[in-house]
This record gives sequence, structure tokens and C-alpha cells, in this order.
Amino acid sequence: MDERLRPFLALAASLLAATPLLAQESPAAPAPSELVRRACDAAGGMAAFNALGLVEVKIKREEVTQDGQTAAQSKGFIFLAPGPTPGRTEDPQKKVIAGDDGTGGWAVVGGHPDARPSTLYMVKRLITAELFPLLLPFSLTWEGATVTDVLPAEVGGQPVWRMTVVLTRTFFFTPQISTSWTVDVDRRTFALVRAESPATDLGKGVTADGMRFLWSEPVRVGNITLPGVQRLIGLDEVGREKSHSRIDHLTYRLLAGESVQKLFSNPVPPEQRPKLPVMQPPVRPDAKPGA
Repeated sequence: MDERLRPFLALAASLLAATPLLAQESPAAPAPSELVRRACDAAGGMAAFNALGLVEVKIKREEVTQDGQTAAQSKGFIFLAPGPTPGRTEDPQKKVIAGDDGTGGWAVVGGHPDARPSTLYMVKRLITAELFPLLLPFSLTWEGATVTDVLPAEVGGQPVWRMTVVLTRTFFFTPQISTSWTVDVDRRTFALVRAESPATDLGKGVTADGMRFLWSEPVRVGNITLPGVQRLIGLDEVGREKSHSRIDHLTYRLLAGESVQKLFSNPVPPEQRPKLPVMQPPVRPDAKPGA
């Protein structure tokens, strides 16, 4: 062999050897709708989730604030699959019962109707904020949630598909929760791995923590799998973990035979229900009285 060819042959061989490695590093990403379907299938399937009917979720929450203070809380939710409404929530500590039958929200606080007009739409947003991360990936099919992109990524060395999720401005009850999330699923099994929402700039130097969600201790609910434990870790502006954290211990129960009407319909008498203000047309400066 001509010695002058050896360097060129070696270079060609190295390029050929690198080709499959490059292909492995940049796999073709599935379409967003296909990835959502596969992630739901990995947890039991969308049809099985929709067939659950009425689901009760009880949460025992332990939270550690940024300054080291601890707090415990218990609350419950009931929703008609696929959710979030018709839905209902109860907070015994705050003496709040609230619900939305799909036509508008209501709330009873300490035995008294909540007459604020915002109750009509805020109850659904409150229920959504709690159930959206808990019911992933199924909640990605809710109205107002759109998967816009899928990219390969890694979480602690585990290959994942990372979905970019855009939520409508009114999806949650507060601007402190970002409407741009990422949701990671295992690249091989499509099982849920992690979800994150970044910190949000509220203006005037105020920033709300981002959130990192992790799940463990899966349980069977009907024919699907849901987490028995959900862990939340606060994130700063650049995505670093903070000392603020929360652990939710979750139990589920299917309420076969319960009345949807009884659980979700508004118990507040019509005359005491909040009403949205009626917008009046502007009066022209030159308009005559009675015109």
C-alpha cells in the first residue's frame, strides 16, 4: 500500500465509524400527537382513563418553605374523567367546598356562599392547577394544553423525549404558574419521567419559583397507572433547585354509582349566586336623556 494513502484511509474509516453514532445521538423525534398517545398508552391508555368515570383523589401534603418552615395540609378532589371539570374540591382546614359542573364555578366558605364574580371561572382554574401535573400525561389532552415540539434530551443520563407544552393564559388561576412547561417521557418505554415549569417574572423585581415535578410509587386505578407520591421542587430563575419543596401522598377511589348531579351541581340558591357584571354601552356626550 502506498504509505501516502494511509492517513486518508484512516480518516475515511473514522468517518464511517462515526456515522451510526451520530444517528444515535440525533434520533428522529415522534410527532407531538403521536408521543402524547404513546405516553398515555404506557400509563394504560386514553380510553381506559376516560372510562374511569368519577375519581376521588385525596392528598396529604407536606411542604418545606424556602426559609425552612414546614406545613402539613390535606385536601380532596373529585373529577369526572377525563377532567378537569366537572370537578369538585374540598379543603377542610380552610372550610372550603367548591365545584364546577362544566357551566360555571361555585364555592361555599365556612358555610357561606362565595359571592365574588370571579368564582364563576376561578374554581375550574384552581382544580386544573392541582390536577394537571398529577394526571400527566392524560392531562395533555385537556382543552388549552398544546404540545408544540418534541426534542431528544437526557434526565440524569436517562434518554427522554422532551415535550414543549404551551398552556393558554387562563389555564391556571394565577400568573405565578408559568404557561410554558416541559414534560419528559422515557425514550424507550414512554413512561413519564419529569415535568417542569420555569420561574416567572411578575414584574417590579418579583419572581415566582419555577417547579420540578417527579413521581414515584405508582398505583393502579382501574386499568391505568397513577402516582402514589408526587414531589415538587422549587426552581430559581436559571433552573437551579431551591430548598422549597413539597411531597404529596396520594390515594384514589373510583366512585361508581355516585350522582354526578349531586356532586357537582351548584348548592347555592340562585338569588345568592355571583353574577358577572353586565357591560353597558358607553354614553355619547351629546346624547339626550331618554334617547
